[in-house]
Amino acid sequence: MRQGGPTLSVGLAVRNGIDVVGRCVESIVSQDFGDFELVISDNVSDDGTIGLLQDYARADRRIKLSASKTNIGSHENMNRVLGLAQGEFFRWISADDWLEPGCLSACVSALRERDGAIGATTYFTIHTTDGPPRYEEYRGAFPSSSDAGKRFERMLWFFHAGDAKYDPIYGVYRRDVLMRSHRLRPSEQTDWLLCAELALMGPIINVDRRLANRTRNYQAFNDLAALRRRLDPVRANGLESSSQRIYRDLLALVTAADLADEQVSRCKKALRRFWLQDIASRGRARMSRTRHRLLRR
Repeated sequence: MRQGGPTLSVGLAVRNGIDVVGRCVESIVSQDFGDFELVISDNVSDDGTIGLLQDYARADRRIKLSASKTNIGSHENMNRVLGLAQGEFFRWISADDWLEPGCLSACVSALRERDGAIGATTYFTIHTTDGPPRYEEYRGAFPSSSDAGKRFERMLWFFHAGDAKYDPIYGVYRRDVLMRSHRLRPSEQTDWLLCAELALMGPIINVDRRLANRTRNYQAFNDLAALRRRLDPVRANGLESSSQRIYRDLLALVTAADLADEQVSRCKKALRRFWLQDIASRGRARMSRTRHRLLRR
């Protein structure tokens, strides 16, 4: 352990995860990389989750458990675990996700080997309740260039390239970089905003191994109002996004970054392409939700 804190903090923000959180915790405490803390923030669970987590915390001093007294939503709970973390590096994890052996050591080693990189991601497997596991070990370019404009353009491309290609929000990052970012802000697409901001801040490298498991519940997107309440129960009505809003938010990140004029020009061109793709993507999503509602009648 480095002086003043662990090398790595893993942040687990959870609410009512009694059926899955044990698998998540076990996958972390059994890693071959031992110099970490697992920072857990329970968001007023009422299904027995907090009791289970207390048992884990008593058994392993690396687990730091905290509990919110009111429902602060998943976004603020994720910000909370980041604020409580002490590690040089930081990684978020969801209660229904889990890691493969060697995940943490591989990411930390990759960041140690490239001083200029701010983050490291891995390939991952997607698990759903209505189909077999799936994955895609994408072999193209990642936002790892030394050119901030190229990184930003690549990150925008990933947002519409398919959900199995890239999962940057769940990478390992230098914690000081995350602390200088806007973190998770009130938006349906706050993960896109943060990942785009991180791409402007430095290279994000990819470890060419499948070392993480993600659980996805696509049915939740058919009830966007309920999803927004889960993300932020206080500001749920203000989370609704649009192609125009996400465009403006991303453009603000570009203009605030320390970029050369030529880089700004390329970023704006990439943003215009992204905007058109987003309009088309939202149109397809609306049609899908309409079909879903009709089939339920």
